[in-house]
Amino acid sequence: MKQILPLIATLLLTTFTLTADDYKATHQKNINQETDIKNAYKLISDILIKEKKTSTKKELTFADVSILLEPTISSTINTSVYAKDVIVSKNGNFAYIADSRSGLQIADLKSGKIIHSVDTPGSALNLAISSDEKYIFIADKDFGLQVVDIKTPKDAKIIGSLKTSSEVKSISLSKSGNILFMANDDAGIMLVNLIDKKNPIILKTLKTDGYAEAITISNDNRYAFIATGAFGLQIINIQNISYPHTISKIDTPGYAQGVTISKDAKYAFIADDKEGVQIIDLNNIYSPKIISSLKTKSKTTNITLSKSGKYAYISDYESGIRVVDISKIRHPKLLNTLDTKSFAENITLSNEENKAYVADGWEGLVIVDI
Repeated sequence: MKQILPLIATLLLTTFTLTADDYKATHQKNINQETDIKNAYKLISDILIKEKKTSTKKELTFADVSILLEPTISSTINTSVYAKDVIVSKNGNFAYIADSRSGLQIADLKSGKIIHSVDTPGSALNLAISSDEKYIFIADKDFGLQVVDIKTPKDAKIIGSLKTSSEVKSISLSKSGNILFMANDDAGIMLVNLIDKKNPIILKTLKTDGYAEAITISNDNRYAFIATGAFGLQIINIQNISYPHTISKIDTPGYAQGVTISKDAKYAFIADDKEGVQIIDLNNIYSPKIISSLKTKSKTTNITLSKSGKYAYISDYESGIRVVDISKIRHPKLLNTLDTKSFAENITLSNEENKAYVADGWEGLVIVDI
């Protein structure tokens, strides 16, 4: 692996912004750098294959090689209080940050500055965004749900709300965007009608065994997966929203506070607090089973998967983030770590997956080159 280090250095050096005044020289320098990058990736690929560091016989892709580089902090955007969650717009221009007591903070990622704040009555914990990116929905803890119009980010404002009897900790949107699912602490889960954004209406409630800490909906809108604290994972059939019902449960060794589902809904990844990550086989949805786990240094709060499903990015609270190879689902392997200075609560990846946006507690939004 020592042979790879100078090649990685070559890649890192190419990330600096060019400032040459002469266009031709700059253009030629770009061409030379692109050639250097291609050659470096090919050499790294050849070395890894030769040393049997990878199972593939094909040349590695950019994603395969870049994951070997150690993640580095590229910039930080300070927020007012404590960053709990982050969503990045599809075009990569804006970051929406759930900043606990200060509500919603909106950052312009080009300037690296907060351009607008929307104070909420409660404490903003979790976010969901409509597919057209016109609305942000906020899990506002003691004050339930807040609906924010973000059509013009610098003029974003609350247009609707829904007060609940218990703390709203996590939210997830249906594919249509008309139904919102809320993890509502000791009250279980709530299904909310969002057809009228100004007047959200509770459709159904369902009690969970433990505290409903987090909720995720499968891509096909058939199932809701709830992290229920000391009781692990609870799976709800939501195909008929008039009759949501539990179909299976599985306890985990720790305190389930986050749940992520693979794109094909075959596996669930549980953020199990001090017990790290629990990976659950969902092939038989009525009889889920833990098939592997990965202990982390601190406590796992959330898990984000790459588009390919090969990698998991773990929010490890006071120990920052962890990058894990999950291509062999029964044998997850730690690849890289990065201390993000404060408390890593949640991670969002850029569309290109070359950056990770970390809601890092007191540090605000930390942007990481991955």
